[in-house]
Amino acid sequence: MRAYFYYAPFYYQNQGSFLETYLTVIGNSVEFKLNENNKYQSSLEVVMLFKQDGKIQEFKKYNLLSPEITDTLSLPNFIDQQRVSLKNGTYYFELSIKDNFDTLKKHIISDVITINYTNDEFEFSGIQFIESYKQTTEQNKLSKNGYDLVPYVSDFFPTNINQFIFYCELYNTNKLIGDSLNYVLIYYLENAKSKITLNDYSRLKKQKANNQHVLFGEFNIEKLPSGVYNLVIEIRDKENSILKIKKIAFTRSKPSLDKLIPEFNENEIANSFVAKYTDIDTLKEYINCTFPICDNMENVYAKTHIESNNIKNMQSYFYGFWVKRNFNNPEKAWNDYKEQVKMVNRLYSSQIRKGYETDRGRVYLQYGAPNTVTDSKHEPSAYPYEIWHYYVIKDETNKKFIFYNPQLAGNDYDLLHSDVTGEIFTKNWERVLHKRNTTLSNPDEKNTDEHYGGKAKEMFDNPR
Repeated sequence: MRAYFYYAPFYYQNQGSFLETYLTVIGNSVEFKLNENNKYQSSLEVVMLFKQDGKIQEFKKYNLLSPEITDTLSLPNFIDQQRVSLKNGTYYFELSIKDNFDTLKKHIISDVITINYTNDEFEFSGIQFIESYKQTTEQNKLSKNGYDLVPYVSDFFPTNINQFIFYCELYNTNKLIGDSLNYVLIYYLENAKSKITLNDYSRLKKQKANNQHVLFGEFNIEKLPSGVYNLVIEIRDKENSILKIKKIAFTRSKPSLDKLIPEFNENEIANSFVAKYTDIDTLKEYINCTFPICDNMENVYAKTHIESNNIKNMQSYFYGFWVKRNFNNPEKAWNDYKEQVKMVNRLYSSQIRKGYETDRGRVYLQYGAPNTVTDSKHEPSAYPYEIWHYYVIKDETNKKFIFYNPQLAGNDYDLLHSDVTGEIFTKNWERVLHKRNTTLSNPDEKNTDEHYGGKAKEMFDNPR
């Protein structure tokens, strides 16, 4: 038997907390027999147990019937959705599915489930993946907030699925922010390994705080390459500080997009500018220095080709990388970028890292030169720092980065904080910056104590 199971907790003030369960059974993995209507149908026994300290606190047992069909040439998959009321707590969960027509066919799943909802604190519901939806015309078990939501019971999205749809509820944002006050709801996809935000898959909504809010989100993922990603949901206040965050991982398979870098034969490579790069260490270095401008899949390909130690593969990859950026003159694209790398290495290299490997070097190569730079090396209590100000970055305006040198020596500055989407966001960056002579008694405190001569906050808010 092949079956897929998923669940999501929810909370309604008039019902309390409950677990919504989603089950998909693969039709050709179970038995179908003629029923009293002379139609073929499958019959499964489903048992759910919720235990605490070895004792059953809640259970559900029912018979699940497939849709009726006239013949068995094509056996349809079928779904089931249930709701189970649960008090707050941690449960050991067991799911058992048995084919009533073939008792040797069984499917058993176990997990640990935690429920923790109150009327007094903010919380997210679980995140439900959706296969399809429509407006509710008659209330049924798939109905939620005016829509019938057909669950997508998997965290794997194959090449034939091009819509990524999800549903989530937010409870008591008024207790987190204040009644009717504004907040920002941001949801986006990120690479699960690198944590790089995919800006093409990012949305923002402005909301007013209340006791319940529904987030119904959708992305077209037709051009999303294969990989493991996180769906990230953030709540931010009016100062853009992250108040709460929730993530869920999923896997995408899109083989047709996996070769995003063109491949070239030996003759094409021999007649290109990369033919002169025959030293394998030099070519590795050139590929390494492109990492600041690589997208997610290019990053994977680059590392794979470097590890292969094959000069022809690396030449093909490197040539394709620049053809992708300037089809008519890839050599000019490389030479222009190489000059930027030389400058970054000259300005930001340290004893242990080349300039393009540092945070400042990466930001410079990725976003270009900042419009203004504030450099402070002798501010009382603060580590040496730099504030970079960009008038425009992609579709964002008035964006800043602050780098600091907690080692107090050398030229290696770390990125401490930025308000650019997808970059490091440190809520209490002022206190971290002034940690040089200050004990952080409360590390979550946002503002630093006043320091004689301290101008970091002022310069970050009003760069010049």
